[in-house]
Amino acid sequence: MAGVGFELKKLFRARTATGHLRAFSYSAIITSGPFLLLTGMVLGIQMLFLMTGVSDEEQGLFVASVVYAFVFSQILSSGFTMVITRYLADCLSVEYYEDVTGSLFGLISILLTIGAIVAIAFFHGTPLSLFTEALAYTFFLELLIVWVESVYLTAVKNFRRLIMGFAIGAALSVASAFVLLASRLVGAADAGLLAVDIGMGFLACLFLIHIVSYFGLPKHGLNFSFLPYYEKHWRLFLASLCYTLGLFLPNILIWQGPWGVVVAGTYVYAPMYDVVTFYAFLSLLPLMTLFVVAVETRFYEKYAAYFDAITRRGNLREIEDARQDLIYTLWFELRQVVEFQFLFTLIFLALGGYLLTFGGLDFNASNMYDVLLFAAFFTGIYQLVFILLTYFDIQSSVLRVGLVFVLSNVVFGLLGLWVFGVKSYGFTFFLAAGLALFAAWQELSHFARRIDYCVFCAQPVFYRAADGPLTKLARRLSGGQVIDLERLAEEKMKQKGGERS
Repeated sequence: MAGVGFELKKLFRARTATGHLRAFSYSAIITSGPFLLLTGMVLGIQMLFLMTGVSDEEQGLFVASVVYAFVFSQILSSGFTMVITRYLADCLSVEYYEDVTGSLFGLISILLTIGAIVAIAFFHGTPLSLFTEALAYTFFLELLIVWVESVYLTAVKNFRRLIMGFAIGAALSVASAFVLLASRLVGAADAGLLAVDIGMGFLACLFLIHIVSYFGLPKHGLNFSFLPYYEKHWRLFLASLCYTLGLFLPNILIWQGPWGVVVAGTYVYAPMYDVVTFYAFLSLLPLMTLFVVAVETRFYEKYAAYFDAITRRGNLREIEDARQDLIYTLWFELRQVVEFQFLFTLIFLALGGYLLTFGGLDFNASNMYDVLLFAAFFTGIYQLVFILLTYFDIQSSVLRVGLVFVLSNVVFGLLGLWVFGVKSYGFTFFLAAGLALFAAWQELSHFARRIDYCVFCAQPVFYRAADGPLTKLARRLSGGQVIDLERLAEEKMKQKGGERS
């Protein structure tokens, strides 16, 4: 997200109220824009359903298809996108662009293959028509493509195109739904699914054009040269998968309980719990906005200064001063973000009961919302600490806190499902999120106290290239031409050090 930081620093440099307002607005658009636009797309189509008198069964089929595609595309792609982000960062740092677009094609082909297997297994034997299954399957695959392309588009640093792409795709989906519902060529649920397929398909093609125009087409045909990264950074893969699984597991488990509703003999979900959870997590939108501002404009400067003092062979006093500045800024900015988000959580707490009651939810749902609001607060702060741990590349700690998050959600979720019953819904997620946040905070505190040891002594003395089955597969697929980007980066660093001396 270096491009975000560059834009924000330009805006903050103005030192005016207008400049600061523009900076926070820019951060809000980048962090929350895609989510709000996709949500607006679904809500817009649902409003068209209400205006045209579509039955509850058709509406439920559309919503369930979209929810399942969104949830499971996120789970399936999360680990892959985390590691490919590391691969892209290394490509950009050593200015090696020849295989970037090839890696996009390679990763998309892997995800589409896995996604096809998952979708075929899920839809096998369901009573849905083949046409409806094909529409839902297409939306699922398009989401997989868009999640991967979004990573590459942030590397392009053209965030306006990213947001405009989501906006155009959402508008096209709603417009297509209006036309299809008016024409009555297909059923209402199929019309909604076909509309989102059109919008997301356009979005995927638009993103691909932007990426290819920036990086160019693959020059060497090395579409799978990134595979060794999944071998070397498997902890990042599992940590991201654990985080995403832990985020959605409370909902998936409650779907299996007494609140679960079966839609079209295929999908099972819990409308009341899912809606309340959605409203609770809306309170986190300000969190990521402020966190991006804090990390990209203040923390990253201290982070870069500390490691620059080490790599350019600064003396002990320079390194120690940079370390103290880094640790102070880390805790100061994190505390500021936590306090800011806690204020917004209290505001959502005060207003939530009235708004939910106005929206037709009962008193029990409002009480559950209060608990889920603080579960979302814990989850949001946990996510920030998780990101900071990945910043420092302490992958073992990242994996540990990821495992705590997913396992605590499994344990508390099953206890709520089998032992405590519906009265514990929401509270079990609150306990799991609180435990995960405590574990993540302990890991970050432990690292902050021992940062010099972790940087100087805990790293391997000699570089060892990956040489496992994925690396061998990559060599076989590319004719032995896999580029070791980390070794290339090390050689460039040595060259720069020689030039300085």
